[in-house]
Order: sequence, then structure tokens, then C-alpha cells
Amino acid sequence: MGIFGRKRRNRSATPQDAPPRGTMRPVGPQDPPLPPGREGGTWIYEVAGEYSAENWAPQEAIRRWWQLDRDGNVIGEAVENENFGPPQDDLARATDPDGPLSWLPDPEAAVRGWLAVALDRIADGLEVHWLKVIETPVVLAGEDASDFAAPDFDRPPPSRIGVAVPIGFGGQLDGYAPTVIWGLLLWVRVEDGPEEDAVQNVWLRPEVEADRADENLRIVLQAPDIRL
Repeated sequence: MGIFGRKRRNRSATPQDAPPRGTMRPVGPQDPPLPPGREGGTWIYEVAGEYSAENWAPQEAIRRWWQLDRDGNVIGEAVENENFGPPQDDLARATDPDGPLSWLPDPEAAVRGWLAVALDRIADGLEVHWLKVIETPVVLAGEDASDFAAPDFDRPPPSRIGVAVPIGFGGQLDGYAPTVIWGLLLWVRVEDGPEEDAVQNVWLRPEVEADRADENLRIVLQAPDIRL
């Protein structure tokens, strides 16, 4: 199938009044989402709509939840998701004025620009329907591998700086059904000296968890021309 979806085909309707079989937890960078106002317990939930693939799913794609007892039996009635519907853009973790990307003139434009360049390399013509930053971005900078750390922007800019942005988005290639893609968006800028032009590069690493952002960022900071 690949990460960019399946060819379009007709799908039969799914029963709306019965809980799904098994725990429909999408693989990917999120804990099992709980219904608003409900803390703890074990829940199963139904993912529906265009982005119902067995993959990471945006919160808006969850139709309803059912709570389970210790034996795995459903307790009570289904809890409907009031926000069920078309997924919406959410770049709040990138645009937070106190967040790690606040040094950029326009963090949202930067993230969208990096993604566009990365997709041009691997999926020319992919139309992005919505985009979410699903965890706090990681920024590392330094002069060499021994001193990569969160940068201090009150000092002169370091020769190497990189950003890892955990993202999820809905996309579609012509002739294919919409699909959900998640992973790490990586960007680096390396300037080896005043006589050298700065080198910038971007990568999209599908299905790489947010907790590997630091590890992946250190790799590309040391080898900005690496092919991932």
C-alpha cells in the first residue's frame, strides 16, 4: 500500500450502533485518547470518515468511545465525540510565542515550507488537506557533535542548527484515497565558515515517534547531506 494510501475503491457502510471489535488504537505518536472530561479507565473507540485507516488518527476522526471493565466488556452507553468531523489544522505547538520555534520570523510558514520541500522529493503532487503539530518541536544547535544542545539565541548564532517537528497530516495523491501520514519533519542549517554558503536540508521521516526527535536531529546535524 505504501504510506500515501490505497487506490480508490468502494467501501460498505460500517454499523453505527455497535462498538468496534478489539481496541482500535491507531499505531503512532499518541496515547489512547479519552473522551473529554473522562479520566482513567480503559476505552475502545471508533475511527471513521475519510481518515479511518489503521494508522495514527486526528482527534476529529474519532466518532465515539466505549468504556471497558477489567474483563474487556463494554460498560454503559457510547460516548459521542462532539468534535467529530473534518480534521482541522493545529500548529499551536509550533506558533507558541514562548515555544522552541519562537525565534523564527514566521514559525507556521517555516513548518509548511519545510513540509512542502520534503514532499516534493518523495511524493510530487501530494495535496495536503490538513496539518497538525502533534508534539512540541525539538531544537538543537552547536558547533560539532560534542556540544549539540538547546540554543541560546541571546548569543551569536551557532554554525549548526536543526529542528525536529512531530507532525501528522492528511494528504491525497491523484487517483488515491485520502490517507493519514505522521512522523518527524527535520530541518537543518549548517554554515561551515564565512567563506562557505550555508547548507539547508529537510527530511520527512514517516512513522518515527516524537521521542526519537533528539536522536534523529543529531544524525542530520552531523551529516546534513545524508539520505534518510
